[in-house]
Amino acid sequence: MSVTLSNPEGLVRSAAYHQVAVTTGTRQVFVAGQVAWDADGGTVGAGDLAAQVEQSYANVEVALRDAGAGLADVVRLTVYVVDWTPDKMPQLLDGMARAAARLGITAPPPATLIGVAALDVPDHLVEIEATAVVDDEPRFFTVPGYGDRMLERMRYHQAVRVGNRVEISGQGGWDDDLTFPDDLEEEIVRAFDNVERVLQAAGASWSDVVHVNSYHLPEEAGYIGEATNRVMVEQFRARMGDRAPVWTETGVSALGAPGMRVEIRVTAVVED
Repeated sequence: MSVTLSNPEGLVRSAAYHQVAVTTGTRQVFVAGQVAWDADGGTVGAGDLAAQVEQSYANVEVALRDAGAGLADVVRLTVYVVDWTPDKMPQLLDGMARAAARLGITAPPPATLIGVAALDVPDHLVEIEATAVVDDEPRFFTVPGYGDRMLERMRYHQAVRVGNRVEISGQGGWDDDLTFPDDLEEEIVRAFDNVERVLQAAGASWSDVVHVNSYHLPEEAGYIGEATNRVMVEQFRARMGDRAPVWTETGVSALGAPGMRVEIRVTAVVED
């Protein structure tokens, strides 16, 4: 696979990595996580989460444009917020609304919100990472119930399909009223159920899954936990049999909703 790396004008250049990677085929664009810096490396909106969300989105758009893509081609976003707590949601939504108005965002892609302990420098409160696919028309999907509510309130879909590739938003162990069970095992199983619902909406299934990211509140300091690992592996075996996907398991400091302890995101490739 041929890959072209670039550092677009208007973004800070780093000796450690490039800002954009473009792959050929059904052309995919991978944008490094963007924070609220200007072209000179100064932080825009110090201490203001909404302003930093807006600037981070703007930097994502600059990177995409340099690769011959646009925000309409984005198939997946990951948003990392420092010291996330639910009371920050209005600021996050305000920043997203400002970015939508400024950049003309009309098709919100699947997104995953992750609370983190820190970013590259103390001034940065948010970082946004994007994947885009160019040449094929993306089709977006949601699911009845919680999916409709999240599309209306948070402006994102649950899945996107480009060709035979399906990307989904991170799924928690919620029900359609966005409540969580007290039991951790039940929450993990329900998250797997929700992944299955979203895959079905996009014409895929667990048998098509090739990559899994799971995010967990650790059961104890420094360790995601024995119970979590046991249930995750049990669910992989139950849902996928002998098909073993690529899996990245990450402990995080917070997730997007109060009481949420697990989030699962997958990539699927549907066989012809």
